[in-house]
Amino acid sequence: MSKYLVDSHVHLGATEDGAPIKIGAGRTLTLRRVLDRLPERGVDVCAIVDLGTARGLQTLDGALASGLLHESDDGALKSAAGALIVPALEAEFRLPPAGPFHLLAYAPGLEGAQVLARIYRESVKNPNLSTQRVHGSPDDFRRAVEAAGGFVVIAHAFTPHRGLFGVGLMIADVFRDPQGLGLELGLSADVEIARTVGAVGDCGLLGGSDAHGPDTIGREMNAVQGEQPGFSLLRRLRGGSAETIYGMNPAFGKYHRTYCLVCGEMASGPPPQLKCEKDPAHRVVPGVLDRAASMAAPTAQRSYPEYRYQLPLRLLPGFGPSTRRVIVQRLGSEHRALHEADENELRATLGAARTDVILAMRRGALPSRPGGGGHWGRFSLDQQG
Repeated sequence: MSKYLVDSHVHLGATEDGAPIKIGAGRTLTLRRVLDRLPERGVDVCAIVDLGTARGLQTLDGALASGLLHESDDGALKSAAGALIVPALEAEFRLPPAGPFHLLAYAPGLEGAQVLARIYRESVKNPNLSTQRVHGSPDDFRRAVEAAGGFVVIAHAFTPHRGLFGVGLMIADVFRDPQGLGLELGLSADVEIARTVGAVGDCGLLGGSDAHGPDTIGREMNAVQGEQPGFSLLRRLRGGSAETIYGMNPAFGKYHRTYCLVCGEMASGPPPQLKCEKDPAHRVVPGVLDRAASMAAPTAQRSYPEYRYQLPLRLLPGFGPSTRRVIVQRLGSEHRALHEADENELRATLGAARTDVILAMRRGALPSRPGGGGHWGRFSLDQQG
């Protein structure tokens, strides 16, 4: 078996001729642009979560007709450069009085994409656009996906906006049977947070970038062993077979600590802090760390993947476009610079100052100020873990 790197959550902003697919994603994030970026990021397999929309499926059909992609083994679609795409779909659900939350569905090959598009078309008002509200139960949606040979993952479960835990639901509130579900950490939580939360249960843990632009592809991804790259790697991830998840230290996340919308300040006391520390009546955005600390702990043991911290090179000081191009030319990919190249190789390529930045990132450098209230934490060499 070989090790592969999988980004399980990438969007399409638009079709090749500019028609929108994912509102909120950059219009430059087209299928061609994704295929160009994958080798630079070091991603072997990418699940595009908008191929189950009508426009996503049309884009896929066009790519197959033009030869940009061709159907490959193991439920994947392959580019001439070797990039592998697996069809997926992101959809929104709501169980009042809780807020809306997102689910991801994965299915193999062109036929799988066609089935996802049919399920989506029959369930939403506008099947052209991604992440629309599904008018039906999550269980019915899951059964339809699994009947097509696919599976369902809870998207960015911990985020306060459109994450299942973040809107105050538990898996048992949504699904009759939790077995066979995957759960995406989604930039806000790492394995250390997940292992404190009993509600995670036996769900396989995944890391997905939720990329809304070309530069965020691969910012969170998974290393997994497999016989060949393709849909089976995603299924193994859903089953809990990730060896390593590469992702941000949650302290950098936009919703790490509770944030008061009135005071404009983050909680500073030990978690859980789910109210404003100055006035409990103030409206707040609950922090991921604080909500996780308030949830019940696990009652049974289970295994967890390794979690290795990374930040996209574009967020590190001194790594502009020209430096990133040098990294790809000399080291092969950004992933190799972030995690695999040794110190001597980095210094020969990047010099001492930039090498020190990467080494600090590998050690788990902390933000000078944690994230919260929709604001990212900031990288600082003065705060190292």
